Amino acid sequence: MSGGPPAVTGAWYGVVGLPLRQRLRHTTADTGELTEVFLHVRLADGHTGWAETRGNGEYATHRTADQIVAALAALPEAADPAWRDPSALATALAAPCPPAASLLDIAWRDALARSRGLPLWATLSTGGGIPGPLPTHAPIGFGTPRQAAELAAVAAEAGFRRVKVRVGGDPDLDRERMARIRLAVDRAAGDGTVALAADANGGWDPDTATAATAWLADLGVAWLEQPTPPGDLTAMATVRASARLPIWADESVRDADSVHAVADLGAADGVHLKLEKAGTVAQLAAALAAARRRGLEVGLGQMDCGRLGCATTAHLAAGLGVEVAELWGCANVERDVTDGVELHHGTVRLPDSPGLGVRVALDPEALTPVGTVRLASVPAPP
Repeated sequence: MSGGPPAVTGAWYGVVGLPLRQRLRHTTADTGELTEVFLHVRLADGHTGWAETRGNGEYATHRTADQIVAALAALPEAADPAWRDPSALATALAAPCPPAASLLDIAWRDALARSRGLPLWATLSTGGGIPGPLPTHAPIGFGTPRQAAELAAVAAEAGFRRVKVRVGGDPDLDRERMARIRLAVDRAAGDGTVALAADANGGWDPDTATAATAWLADLGVAWLEQPTPPGDLTAMATVRASARLPIWADESVRDADSVHAVADLGAADGVHLKLEKAGTVAQLAAALAAARRRGLEVGLGQMDCGRLGCATTAHLAAGLGVEVAELWGCANVERDVTDGVELHHGTVRLPDSPGLGVRVALDPEALTPVGTVRLASVPAPP
């Protein structure tokens, strides 16, 4: 394209509350609504792009919705020359506020891919070929053993072949829940057909986590994620030293440097990466490359979010070649503002349309221009 990509001529942000069917509960969250921050970008050729990030997921991103909004409000207005290079603008924003940087980077990439008539994954991939359906986890949060077993059976019957269970609370209750889940998925899909993973979200001390690895291994759990608080890699390394199942880091990893820190201490066998923590696609790709160089297993995750966020993670998984991914964080959303990406038999199929390939039912006129501050809440369509 002669003259380079079309210039950004406008960017707007807003906050939307997405109600949940059931409260989201785990070690570091208890909410009935997802607070989602949206960014809308327009190019000089008329193409537009969207992005979404979780605002009330500070347990992982260390940023609140107010902080994300403040970072967007502090950006230069779209007429400023800084917007001639949105990638550099996103990179500069990644250190102070990674979730805001991810919004800028994805919205611009979505618009640019639409302008080029390409799906977003194709702008990232060097492998060629159209991705097939992408397998995804089914998530199970805190609840009673009976509730957990029922949810797991439904997931197995629906075709999910990976189920990720939130643990990290009372270990006796977690053990009963996990045992009931193992029985439920084996009955529904056949022994060993469904892989189970456990995510403690940093909720256990080293002794409790170490004891838990024994019964988790006995139940055939594929890996235990972030067993101990993220600020103490030595604690996680202690758990891993005697564990009979792989230990993965999540909240402890954000970028390539933190991946190397985990590897240097032998604190984990794998890492769970997220764009919301890395800030930009380039920094996420660098963290992924670092993990692969250090011999770590890699998973790509997302915060609980709407379908726009799910589409983003699916395109990243396809474009960056990540096979273990969480792509359906919208499973519990009662009323979304995005459509165009759907789940079938435990897999997500990427839309055929350019960019992210989804439709967002928000009125851009109701959003706030970047570089200005006003009430940023946007009512979701009925």
